[in-house]
Order: sequence, then structure tokens, then C-alpha cells
Amino acid sequence: MNADILLSSSKASGAVILVLIYGYLMRRFGVISREGENNISRLCSRVFLPALLFTEIGPLATVANLKNYWPIVPLSVLFQLMAFGVALAGKMAGMPQHYVPMFIFNNVTSLPLLLLSSLAATGGLDTFITGENTRESLVRTGRVYILINALVGNLTRFALGPYLMKARDSSYGDIVLADEHTERPSVQQRIVDGLDTVRKNMNPPLSGGLLAVCVGIIPWFHRELFSSGFLSPISESLNNLGKLFSALQMLVRKCLGAHLYSKKGSKTQPFLLAWLFTYRFVIAPAISITVVYTIGTRWPNFLGNDPMLYFVIAMSNVGPPALTLSAVAAMAELVEEVEGEVSRILTASYTVSPLIALPVSVAIWMVTRLGVGSY
Repeated sequence: MNADILLSSSKASGAVILVLIYGYLMRRFGVISREGENNISRLCSRVFLPALLFTEIGPLATVANLKNYWPIVPLSVLFQLMAFGVALAGKMAGMPQHYVPMFIFNNVTSLPLLLLSSLAATGGLDTFITGENTRESLVRTGRVYILINALVGNLTRFALGPYLMKARDSSYGDIVLADEHTERPSVQQRIVDGLDTVRKNMNPPLSGGLLAVCVGIIPWFHRELFSSGFLSPISESLNNLGKLFSALQMLVRKCLGAHLYSKKGSKTQPFLLAWLFTYRFVIAPAISITVVYTIGTRWPNFLGNDPMLYFVIAMSNVGPPALTLSAVAAMAELVEEVEGEVSRILTASYTVSPLIALPVSVAIWMVTRLGVGSY
């Protein structure tokens, strides 16, 4: 294994782990109170996270980007569907419901961006440099690919995450049965039921992401909001709010550090943790790297001739569960013990995140072997 790649991967995951430790210590020594933790956590999920998604997704949500980067979208969805199949099999075998999203939704934003920067700084991506690419251009295009993949991941995570996180109960069936006895005509009732379902599944982060897509694909709004137009102060102010989320996410309740101290949580099962880690760091990368390699050998025109695109897609399915699943757990209104367990599982996932170095090395080797960018 390349030592530089191992070092870069360890630095990226270590930065996340340190912030978790800061949050734990702040809660432990009373810098963050229980009330303050709850207040900040509400701001995280209702204000800062929607603002972050809006300012990250909006600039990329153009018709041109969707046309040029479209292969990322179906492959991202494909990997999530495969993960859902694995999680569903585990659920049928007795795995708790709140584990399901952890198999499906990995960290697609902060950790990949940190990893990309670390790899570039230590020369881990120099094998992709050609006469037309520089290290700076590789990082720039890599960030775009990562954020396009994050667009898909964020939308699906906050649309489906709360539903997948929480086990269904019998009261839902009672509500449906009660609705079926209303006086409305069947078509009207279906419309009402459909709107009610949409309303129940909407949440602030999902709303922020969908709004970003809606304004992004309209040229006038995109230009005025994200290209120094007269509406740009709005996007800049939201960007400032969104920047607060990443650090707070790891410091307070939704963000795991303080959450670890303040929530008791049920004990995690070592076997389930081992299975989750095996999937996220071994099986998932094996799937994505194999899929990308197969496409590169059989249908090379599908992904074109950019080595960074191959690399980012190969790594899009790799790594620990998304930190924002802590926020998803709160949206799902899980009981305190289960919500605390989610925090512990996520923290444990990031303590072993240096394992990502192995699939990173394999992905770089795979792209080099395909000769992408050299023809």
C-alpha cells in the first residue's frame, strides 16, 4: 500500500475524529449544557443544514451540469439500491431497523473532500496528471464530481432516511383504515393521501435541497443567486450559515461528540458493527470499483476520458456512514436509547475510517491500469 495514500487517508479521518473528541470534552466539562445542546441541534437541522444543502447544490444544479455529469447520477442510485438490498437482507435476519440507513448512506461530502485535498497535497493523485491536467485542475474537477454525487446522496438521504431509520408501528394501519371510511370520492381521497404523504416526509434539509435544484435549473435565478447577481447576498448569507453546520454537527446533539456524553444509548452489538464495517469498507468499495472497471473496459465512452471521474465514482460508495444520519435519527423521533446508539455507531465508524486507505489505493491502481487520460 502506498504510504502517502495511507497518510492522506489517516489525516482526513483524523480531523473528523478530533472534532468529535472536542465535542465530548466540551459536554463533559460543562462548556455545552444540555439545554444549549438541544437548542443548537435544532438550529443544525432546521437552519444550518438546509442552508448548507442550498448553497452546495444550487451552483451545481444546472441543465449543463446535469447533462455533462449525468453518469454520476444513475451509478450513485445503483450503489444505493445495492446497499438497500444488503440492508434489507440483514433486516430480515433480525438486524435492527436503525442500521438500515447506515448501510445505504455513506459520507459523500466532508470526508471525500478532505480526502481529496489530502491526497493532492501529498502527491497521491499525481498519477492522474497529464499534459492537460495540473494538480489544481484535478482537485477542482474532483470537487465538482464529489458534490454532484453528494447532491444525489443528500436528496435521497433526507427524503428516505427518516422513514428507513424508524420501524413502522401498528398505529399507521389504523390511520389508513380510518381514512378509507371518509365520505370523499376515491380519486379525491388518493390525492389527499398523496399530499399528506409528501407533507409527512418533507423536512427542512430536504426542502433546502429541492429548492436549490428548482432555482438552479432556472437560468435567471441561477445567475442572480450564484453568479454575483443582485440576489447574490442571499446565497452568500446562506453560505455563511451553512458553514456553521459542519463543525456544529460534530460538537453537539445531532453532532456526535456532546451527544455521546449526554445520551445513555443501548449497547451496540459487536457482530453488527463488524458486519457494517465490513460492508462499508470492504464489500461496498469492491462493488463500486468492480462496476467502474467493468464500464471502463467494456463501455469506455460511457464515462469518457477523465481519470478523476473514474476515481470519484469508484470511491463514491466507500467510507463510513454519513454523520448527518445523527440528524436523520432525530428527525425520525427515535427513542433516546436508540438515538444514543446511532451516535455511538457513527463514532465507532469514524474511528476505523483510516481503513479507507486500502480501497483508495485499489481505486487509484484501477484507474491507472485502465489507462484513462492517456489516450
